[in-house]
Amino acid sequence: MSRIEMAAGCPLGGNGAGPTRFLLGERDGRFAVAADYPTHAVSLDLNSFDASSPREIGGMLVCVHRGEIKLLGASGCWSLAQDYMVYIPAERSYRLMADRPTSLTLVKFTGSETIWPHVGCWAAPISPLAAEMTAFALRWGPYRDPDDALANDFFATLGKLFPIWFEGKRKMWTPFGNAPDMDKAIAFARNHLETASVTDTASAAGMSERTLRRRFKDELGINWRDFINEIRMSEAMKLLGETNSSVTQAAYAVGFNSLGAFTVAFTNYTGKTPSAFAREHRSVRIPHRH
Repeated sequence: MSRIEMAAGCPLGGNGAGPTRFLLGERDGRFAVAADYPTHAVSLDLNSFDASSPREIGGMLVCVHRGEIKLLGASGCWSLAQDYMVYIPAERSYRLMADRPTSLTLVKFTGSETIWPHVGCWAAPISPLAAEMTAFALRWGPYRDPDDALANDFFATLGKLFPIWFEGKRKMWTPFGNAPDMDKAIAFARNHLETASVTDTASAAGMSERTLRRRFKDELGINWRDFINEIRMSEAMKLLGETNSSVTQAAYAVGFNSLGAFTVAFTNYTGKTPSAFAREHRSVRIPHRH
């Protein structure tokens, strides 16, 4: 199996459960969090990568400045666009991939600096403060003095801001189903974005609409409305950022009949209008490094 082919999509079919919902690839030392080093930050500019870990001793903040990455975890798949970040807590299995050039900042926590309010990984837009602090963190690499009080205080402050930076709903995330019928429901919705309704999705999965709504909430931790919005916005971001689709074409492709409604939904989700998002993400931009 080609390592980079795995980066093309998320395995939403039913092969196993829990942590075995995705295959681990090779370990990549550039993403390892090792106890031999103090908490530090590094920058990576890569053409492509495929990095897996059964677990790390510390957590890692991944900031995407250019390109797009995919993260597979126990509960689902994250598709992270430019200007988004994700935190991977300690002791979590993951697979992190990109099949195109990317620029990343990694902050690797080997102490107890972070306050983490969630179970598992969480993604969020990179706020202006997060952008400044993670850029500033790059002055302290893996070989810094572990007794540097300024560095230690800085990383402790950064980690304590996580409850604020990651306080929103889970974003950029598509859950894995935990049973074949839920796998069918997720796959049907993803493959029929233009027309997918809760009624048609329930029928395709062989259950009632009421049962589908209940199981999404109880088993996957997300209601139907949020789920369909997630996969529609994720696809819209891909169309606007990676293809020459117009805003109107993207809106209709992901199931919106009103350009105005799409613009409002997209802006609420990303913080940018569809046209602004397309302009920014279709141009190659190298981030400023301190």
